[in-house]
Amino acid sequence: MENTLYFKDMRTKDHNDYPSKIYKVEYSRMFIEILDNDHIHGKPHYFGSPKLRDDFINNIKEHILRINLEELLQIQNYWEANN
Repeated sequence: MENTLYFKDMRTKDHNDYPSKIYKVEYSRMFIEILDNDHIHGKPHYFGSPKLRDDFINNIKEHILRINLEELLQIQNYWEANN
């Protein structure tokens, strides 16, 4: 089982189709790290339980796409270059 999942939020993206927000979800933690061009290495968003965290993801699942670590690093490099 994979412990860390990354999702890019496609609701807000720039003219090059790069997302402005990524969610880092760790299986055993009750928070999601939100990465954006102001917080390239993440800021935590805490939940009271893993179920509340999973409900948050389910509520936005139509707007997010799963990505791998390689794509995450590519997006972070893009943010750093364009910040």
